[in-house]
Amino acid sequence: MSKNGLRAYWSRVIELVKQVDVIFNASAVTFNLFICAIPFTLILISIIGYVLSIDTAYMELVRYGTELLPDITYEQTNSVTLESERIVQTLLAPLIQGRNVLGITGIIIMLFFTQSLFHSLKLVLFNVFDIQKRSHPLKSILANFLGLGLLGTVFLFFSLLVSFVSLFDVRPLAVALPASVIELPWVYEVLDMLLPLLFTYMLAFVIFRFMSEREISISDAMQGAALFTVLFESAKLLLSLYLSYAMSRYEFVYQGYTVIIVLALWVFYLSVLFVLSAILLRAKIDRHKIV
Repeated sequence: MSKNGLRAYWSRVIELVKQVDVIFNASAVTFNLFICAIPFTLILISIIGYVLSIDTAYMELVRYGTELLPDITYEQTNSVTLESERIVQTLLAPLIQGRNVLGITGIIIMLFFTQSLFHSLKLVLFNVFDIQKRSHPLKSILANFLGLGLLGTVFLFFSLLVSFVSLFDVRPLAVALPASVIELPWVYEVLDMLLPLLFTYMLAFVIFRFMSEREISISDAMQGAALFTVLFESAKLLLSLYLSYAMSRYEFVYQGYTVIIVLALWVFYLSVLFVLSAILLRAKIDRHKIV
């Protein structure tokens, strides 16, 4: 992209930021994320638990939650050390303990309680990309069901993938040489690095592609997912570095509400990143149309 093209691109980004109320849209997504968190979690537990087991579903959701959170590690005033994984376990334990996998009826009921989240995501994409299409309400609900099913499929796919990989220990690899063993510890290091990136990318792709009711093309949805993944990983790294020394100050001010405040801020940051990634993608599409 030439210097003039780059200038035109960022001018279009600034224009879209002025047109789209980023804070308002991000706040709407954040609110609905909190409202729909419990029914969405129960649906995921049922999907993964039906194929694997309820205990495996719990462990997988803890892993997913830990991957989606910044690195939170600090020592409370009562000398108890809190980490991201422990925070997720504490939040999920009341939902898991003593529960069975939901049946079809239970899942359908929970699906209706998650509609507001998908409508808020859809409205952001419709506003940013100026999509005038307005489907029949019933068709819109069915489209939301499809999107949720695909999101559940992403969670299930990565759960099965991790379970499959864990069956094989490829770190010590014996070869046909006298007393020779090739150590491959880097295999798991690469997987630990790539799987969270691929997981975030696939979630974002499903949202861009299907929450827009397929008005965003596959190639554009892939680029939007890549933009969101880069912004997400960068924000997670920066916030982790910030919290490594600022968490104790937050606890001094907010006491027992520290974790809630940090989680609320992180969810809001995620919502802002989603809106910004949509704006960056729209500016790129508009720029290519001009060229």
